[in-house]
Amino acid sequence: MYLWSASHAMPEYSYTQGDCLRAFQSSSHYDQLSRGSQVLLKKILVGDNGIHTRRLALSSIEDAFVLNPDVLHQRFVQYAPKLASDAVSRAIEQSGLHSEDIDGLVVSTCTGYLCPGLTSYISERIGIRRNAIMLDLVGHGCGAAIPNLRTAQALIKSGQAAKVVSVCVEICSAAFYIDNDPGVLISACLFGDGAGAVVCSAKPADDRRRVAWIDSSSYLQPEERDSLRFEHQKGMLRNILSPKTPLIAAESAQHDLTRMLKKTGLGREMIQAWITHAGGKRVLEALTDRMGLKDADLSISRELLRDYGNISSPFVLLALERHLQLPSPPGFWWMNSFGAGFSSHGILLKAY
Repeated sequence: MYLWSASHAMPEYSYTQGDCLRAFQSSSHYDQLSRGSQVLLKKILVGDNGIHTRRLALSSIEDAFVLNPDVLHQRFVQYAPKLASDAVSRAIEQSGLHSEDIDGLVVSTCTGYLCPGLTSYISERIGIRRNAIMLDLVGHGCGAAIPNLRTAQALIKSGQAAKVVSVCVEICSAAFYIDNDPGVLISACLFGDGAGAVVCSAKPADDRRRVAWIDSSSYLQPEERDSLRFEHQKGMLRNILSPKTPLIAAESAQHDLTRMLKKTGLGREMIQAWITHAGGKRVLEALTDRMGLKDADLSISRELLRDYGNISSPFVLLALERHLQLPSPPGFWWMNSFGAGFSSHGILLKAY
């Protein structure tokens, strides 16, 4: 399988972390928090957390505090199909293909639910053939992009499809929840909205750089399931985020990489580009330390985190897009994601 192009789409509304703090302090929810939670909230939003701005599907930041199940669901219904469709359209345009050339569409999300799924809405909006393979994947959380791409690779390898679009979209602002739990508060301060898409093909393109799929690896730790997950309370999604998540993410990512290097016989020094999801500043620091990287190796992930926050599953697709644009050096690229499960995933790519 070859990755032809990648693109993204974001809400038009951008808010600084300072904007979010001021809105929090003006809301009725702020006075309902304990003193300790108020201190934590301010520390996260105006401290050095690696994030400056976030894109949110909110025409007014005050809308983030309307915690009503129907309002949150409607936000997902309004923005998820639009952002996903925009990302897919741009990726297809960049690939030089047309919508009717696509014979497979794989969509991942965890911040909302629609039945029929998002494939129904995206395919209708951009004109994908009605007999194309449409798959909606749920439950992978922040790590979904790579399981999504593995599904595309399976469709292509089996001969069921020749050109597949993988897309991840998250409207995290449709899953905000506020209480005194530190993990809940941290989540509300870190996550943003967005979509990312990749065009995958059985054959390399003649007029662009070749990025080939070599192999993939995943690692599941169900005993750590409660460290990072969604639960439902009062009809709304409530994010559970353990303080040990950065360490688990780094250990899991290291396991995937070690397994792949052993399988392929490659040395770590042969990896020319590191394309990684960023759960947050602490996660990137843990990854850098655990995997023996330099700060510059994850500079793109840090820049994206600064500008957009943690947008969950689409994040690593934006990192891939940036590496394709640079372009990063030829050779082997390592792409990894992690999230609910607790699961981690890696792909070995080779750029020519």
